[in-house]
Amino acid sequence: MTRTMLFYGHVASNWGDLAINAGALELLRRAEVDIDASTAVLLAPSDHFRRQSGFTLKGMKHLIVPTDGRARGGRDEVELLIDYVAHPHRFAEDVGMADVDLVVLNGGEHLFESATGENLIDLVWRILPALAAHSLRKPVVLLPSTVGPFRTAFGTALEEFLHQGLDAAAYRDLESRRLESREKGRELPVLLDPGFFVPGLRAQENEKRDEDVLGIVLRPEDMGIRPGSRRSAFVQNKLRESQFRRSQAFQLFTSVAEAHLADGGKVKVIVQTRADREISTAVADHLTEIAGPDRVELVDPAGFRSFVDEVGRLGALVTSRFHSVILASAQAVPSVGVYSETHGHKMPGLFELLKFPDCAVRLDERDISAVREEVDSALSTVRSSIDEIHNRIRANRTLVRRWFAEVIASQEKSTFDTSALQIEALALLYRAGLERAQKESLSDVLRAVQELHDTDAHTDDDVPAQSRAETDREEKKR
Repeated sequence: MTRTMLFYGHVASNWGDLAINAGALELLRRAEVDIDASTAVLLAPSDHFRRQSGFTLKGMKHLIVPTDGRARGGRDEVELLIDYVAHPHRFAEDVGMADVDLVVLNGGEHLFESATGENLIDLVWRILPALAAHSLRKPVVLLPSTVGPFRTAFGTALEEFLHQGLDAAAYRDLESRRLESREKGRELPVLLDPGFFVPGLRAQENEKRDEDVLGIVLRPEDMGIRPGSRRSAFVQNKLRESQFRRSQAFQLFTSVAEAHLADGGKVKVIVQTRADREISTAVADHLTEIAGPDRVELVDPAGFRSFVDEVGRLGALVTSRFHSVILASAQAVPSVGVYSETHGHKMPGLFELLKFPDCAVRLDERDISAVREEVDSALSTVRSSIDEIHNRIRANRTLVRRWFAEVIASQEKSTFDTSALQIEALALLYRAGLERAQKESLSDVLRAVQELHDTDAHTDDDVPAQSRAETDREEKKR
């Protein structure tokens, strides 16, 4: 049986990330991979979220990188990456890659270059396993992922590597294919996201469905992995000032929910990730003031399976969360996606793949009433077409399983020259290392100045009041 190494197992508060884990594991099982002899590599995971992540990667061994335990975010991390990129076999040795038959990249949405370059270090970690596998002549496959855009010479080299240096790769949305450069070689297939393979996804029986319940799973606009942590924190703080009422997402989703409540229905506001908790609570509180607690419920699931079950029982769903669409649609729940440009291109690309492009509605800086009309129209469409959508998902699952089985059975190995990619990565890493060194040096200087200031203050406090008065008189005489 095939032994694999999965890079990386997602560890996060986001149930969507854990859906990727659970679906990827199921794909491996269906392909008769030896799960017990395979390893899920975790990238400096938070201890707070390790248990839930472990549940979605059950059976696999877990390995944490950096393997030497060094912290991420400082100059030491950059120095380690520089060494690994220059000598990928060292990374392979540190993680024990020689003992596996196949390297699997669990990319999700991490393969892009942000406008600010903020995600450079993370992006290098994401491609490093492929470089290491390439150095050992190990086959590499990229599970269906959102890819791009790329903005630098490094990004151009990376895109070429994804097309020609991997033994197999796939997109999970049609917009990613549209962004690709045509001269990069073979055209990559567009296949379903691993989240569609979470075990147990099926249409719920009618008696278990809450047909009159509209589900709301929302996120604030201009926040997330693509805007970056600094921008996300700034936006979150600004929205708090108005209790999120100035948020376009708040205004749209409350408008949709209020209309459903006016028609006699009920609303569930479901939290997909910790970052959404505040705006979800604000929306639920607002709706409760209008319709009362008997018709509005805030649901903050304690576990991944609870989240899956909650979205599976809804009568319909309106959401700006990608994996909420996936987990609901795979359970035959009519779903409409709302997205902003800052959230990337995965949502419209998914609905285009499902052949219902008008059911992904763009928010951005548009008039809320106009967006609301498009959401209402999309809801009508998906409600009448959910059987067609669900059948298409089931058929496409078969295509993905067949693709992955063929990847494992293939004996072809790429001979792509990775030197250009390594050189471009090293150039950016050296620059990032210098910037971090400067920041750390400045922090050291400021800390030293503060310590001196504190020492002077303490010394002054220790001088008796009489002595200070005498000193003041002497100063006046001079």
